[in-house]
Amino acid sequence: MKNILMGLCALATATSCQMHRAADSQITLSSVEKNIAISDAKLTAADFGLSSDIDWSVSKKTLHGGMQEGVELVTINNGEIEIDIIPTRGMNVMSVRSKDITLGWDSPVKEIVHPRNVNLNYNGGLGWLDSFNEWMVRCGLEYSGHPGDDNGRLMTLHGRIAHIPASELKVEVDKLPPHRISVTGIVNEVWFKGANFTLETTISTLPGSNTFRFDDVVTNNSSQDKEFQVLYHANFAKELLEKGSRMEGTIAEVQPFNDYAAKSLDSYETYDAPASVWADEKVYQITPFADKNGFAHFMLHNQKADKAVSFSFNTDALPYLTQWKNEDSRENGYVTGLEPGNTFPANRAHERKMGRLPKIKAGESINYHLVYSLHSGKSSVEKAQSKIIQLNKGHKVKFIKTPENK
Repeated sequence: MKNILMGLCALATATSCQMHRAADSQITLSSVEKNIAISDAKLTAADFGLSSDIDWSVSKKTLHGGMQEGVELVTINNGEIEIDIIPTRGMNVMSVRSKDITLGWDSPVKEIVHPRNVNLNYNGGLGWLDSFNEWMVRCGLEYSGHPGDDNGRLMTLHGRIAHIPASELKVEVDKLPPHRISVTGIVNEVWFKGANFTLETTISTLPGSNTFRFDDVVTNNSSQDKEFQVLYHANFAKELLEKGSRMEGTIAEVQPFNDYAAKSLDSYETYDAPASVWADEKVYQITPFADKNGFAHFMLHNQKADKAVSFSFNTDALPYLTQWKNEDSRENGYVTGLEPGNTFPANRAHERKMGRLPKIKAGESINYHLVYSLHSGKSSVEKAQSKIIQLNKGHKVKFIKTPENK
């Protein structure tokens, strides 16, 4: 790392180098403000003046070839799990891997496509799908959901934030044990006389942990109140999705999003095997309830209930969860999305009509907290299940059998 810093100093000003070296618990990987970048690096405890019994690292590399030429990838390896972050794509997360569980899916889109190769207006506003292959992709911020007209303007699928490169990127490690490892990125969604949002996201984990978290802040930099949408489109397949897999959670209400989903409302929480040729999508609108700390709790486990992911999120900022069941063939993309959001994924015009479309005040910041854990072995899965079971005592799910008119 020393040689990388020396090379960086040769390109940057003396002041910026002093700032870079002085904060030895924080290392800048790229910065528009400072006009610096580290293209390829591997950081370990020693680079932060620490010693560790766990072999952890944060690495950064640039991808080459095809549609992914120039895409930057940052990987946190905490000794137990690896988290692949894509700063070039709005700080989305490509995948999370442990020894026997992967958070992610096998999309027909195999490359991590650079945003310059994506035209969001393509195919009637469906261009977002040309690059869709991440585990976690944020949707928003000015708008999200289905493409279509809103007051004479085309709202493209799921908005722009996922295709805007991070302007600032840094790694930070807490000096005090247990030495939390954090990667923070700042993404600006702005256009003249229109949206002026900043997403500051921190993705962090502890050395040797099976848990990681997102702590995000969305700020409206405008002098006007603005409508906005946020959706965390987390997509699961791999070892967790198969015939008999099951979603569980602290659920208050379920409603089918589309007519096809309404036919299977009684089995919304369980999954079928992949289709042999083709299958349509089933989508459910879920309103969760929170625990005493304001967090909803969900999990997805395989048929044997010996592999699972559990997650929680703050319902004051994310009051809804969308369940997307794409039980299509493996070739077409066998996947389910469990997606916390501040609206459901209909077009913005419909969400406004239904009274769900929020506004963020001028200068206001809103905080989002999501925590994910990977579980391997029946005892670990049962422990996560038992928490949800306890929270659900005394609660009964309300079912609305017909979709909203869109």
